[in-house]
Amino acid sequence: MLRLRRSDKSDTVIQGGSRMKVRRVLCGALCGVALVASGCVSLDEHRRLQAANMSLRGQNQNLEADLFDARSLNDSLRTQADALQSQLDAKSTLVMNLQRENDQLSETARAVQATLEEMAGKYQPGDIAIVGPKLPQELDSALKSFASAHGDAVAYDPVTGTVKWKGDLLFALGSDVVVESAMAALSDFVQVLNSPAASGFEVLVVGHTDTIPIKHDATRAKHPTNWHLSAHRAISVGNALAKSGYDWSRICVAGCGEQRPVASNETDQGRSLNRRVEIYLLPRGSIVAAGTQATDQTGS
Repeated sequence: MLRLRRSDKSDTVIQGGSRMKVRRVLCGALCGVALVASGCVSLDEHRRLQAANMSLRGQNQNLEADLFDARSLNDSLRTQADALQSQLDAKSTLVMNLQRENDQLSETARAVQATLEEMAGKYQPGDIAIVGPKLPQELDSALKSFASAHGDAVAYDPVTGTVKWKGDLLFALGSDVVVESAMAALSDFVQVLNSPAASGFEVLVVGHTDTIPIKHDATRAKHPTNWHLSAHRAISVGNALAKSGYDWSRICVAGCGEQRPVASNETDQGRSLNRRVEIYLLPRGSIVAAGTQATDQTGS
């Protein structure tokens, strides 16, 4: 009976040991399965991450290429900007220089304008201001006597040495032909010019008109404007002086047209005064060709 009891215990111990082994085997198998399952998931994730990494690398390379292009474009734009800035600086400098020059010119213009206004205040339109040396006493007296004898046609200005002839007494309206009635006074004037007292002088004959335009076709064909008429009248007077015995080489002529009035052209009386011929006595040699030197033959 005692042995049977020991045998039961031994069987029980044996059965308990077998169960422990089975449990250990099952545990190991489950752990193996778990390890195998765990290893499969890590490989897929690795592959997925590797593919993602390669994609990101490609994107990164593309972005680096874009960045390089952007930097190259930026450098190019900076170069262009620097060039444009240089041009702008140059143009700004040019503008400043031009402004400075413009200011200088404006200042000069103001100074010239002031001078012209000052001169305009001193010299009013009228007779040509030709002032020579004072005429010798003998010549001055002779001219005064001549003007007194022909006071209705002639006026003498001793300050300028000018003998002024009234145009209406020398010419018909619109004509440049000296009227016969004026030839005697011109002849007397030539006697004064040929006197020893006037030997050092020559004459400048200047014609003037009023502002009435030339209307008749026949007259306009000969004298297109008042300027032409004034010059032609001066020439006619010069010819009359020469024909009366005065030396041609001592005669100069000029025409001012309507540009030198001595009275208003709004009235008949004013226009009559403006139609005139003036004869200036000047030292011989004072009217010379360009490039030559004037000489004074008056002895003064």
